[in-house]
Amino acid sequence: MFLRHFGALLQKKHHVFKTFSAHFQRFLAAGFSNRYSLRVTTLLPLVILRSVECRQNDGQEVKRPGRKRTMSKVKYETCLEGRAQLYLNAMKVRWEQLHKVPGLFSYQLQKSPQSRKIPGYWGFYTELNAERSLKRRRPQTIENLNPTFKPLMFNFNKVDAREVIMTIDDAYGSPEVQMIINKSPITKYHTLICPEVKKNHVQRITREALEFCITFMRSIDDKDMRMGYNSPGALASVNHLHVHLLQMPQDLYIDQAPLDELAGGYVYRLSRRAPTEGICIVFKDNDNDEQVAEKVDQLYKLAMWMCQNNMPHNLFITQDRRPGQSGNVQVFVFARSEYCVNKDLADFNVGFCELAGYIPLPDPEKMQNLTELQVLFRIRTVTGDAPKALYEEITHIVEGREQSLWDQPLTI
Repeated sequence: MFLRHFGALLQKKHHVFKTFSAHFQRFLAAGFSNRYSLRVTTLLPLVILRSVECRQNDGQEVKRPGRKRTMSKVKYETCLEGRAQLYLNAMKVRWEQLHKVPGLFSYQLQKSPQSRKIPGYWGFYTELNAERSLKRRRPQTIENLNPTFKPLMFNFNKVDAREVIMTIDDAYGSPEVQMIINKSPITKYHTLICPEVKKNHVQRITREALEFCITFMRSIDDKDMRMGYNSPGALASVNHLHVHLLQMPQDLYIDQAPLDELAGGYVYRLSRRAPTEGICIVFKDNDNDEQVAEKVDQLYKLAMWMCQNNMPHNLFITQDRRPGQSGNVQVFVFARSEYCVNKDLADFNVGFCELAGYIPLPDPEKMQNLTELQVLFRIRTVTGDAPKALYEEITHIVEGREQSLWDQPLTI
């Protein structure tokens, strides 16, 4: 009977046959004489098979779906890669709690704000946010791309303690980071990522901040969360290092913008058909630690080159939404020739949001009447011809070629 029912199964499970035989022989030696014992005997092989399989898998590591890890489980669970999703979940809960505290935010976001997709090929998304222009803190004037820290002016050491959502100081290998509410939010969950606040870094991106942001975006499972950075002269409001984290569930033009390869198989430029000039560095899902570090180094070198050449810039970091590219992270770099000293709070400004295709506007009439041609003209006026030098420089950096003195831009 047993061979008839379990013979085929045992033949496929050679590694458990001996175990089964030993258990079964001991059972027969004890004897059985009733229908209850017969029923137990019939189920015995399944119990043994299950116990052996469990024992065989007992020492194996439980693998999470997604990117293949290159580190031990213990290290993974203590570093940013393993903790980013936990931080994001906790941030969202705390942000919603704080948003209900009277007087803590400058205003309350509407649950269903008025919005409009501008007719045209690119489909720019506009959203009404009238209170931001009226109630936000007045932007600082930041004199250049290599500013000095001014402790008497507003900085993130001066925020109300309640505005600090969390302090990330337990992620192995990452700098201490405070997540602080944006008192004048553009979207839900609008938060400021502020690295090493007490060190008083000016609003010039650091390598550590870049690595933190890119690792964070590669490690979360939420394509609606985006990051953005405005340098001095490119709509930065506070001269204290910060990167914006905010929810943008809309499909923006940047998500499907055509790309032309520039260098290395991972550096692209926006197609000449795109609304603006810019480059895109792709951090692929299967990049190992060394590849990620190399790309971060190259991105940081490019950022420092733009600062040295007084070239204001914006970054937009997003998970790749293109078909077949799930798991990748794209870092868009936009350089501009026009230095914006201050913001006109009532006008259509151009920061990382607008360059990516998301345009918050203060006036409902302007939102209804804004055309794609006006948006394109404004963006291209701000961008100018600065990106041409950007393409050359990133190619030099990726290919390992240094520019000669005569090739470098002349700055006075």
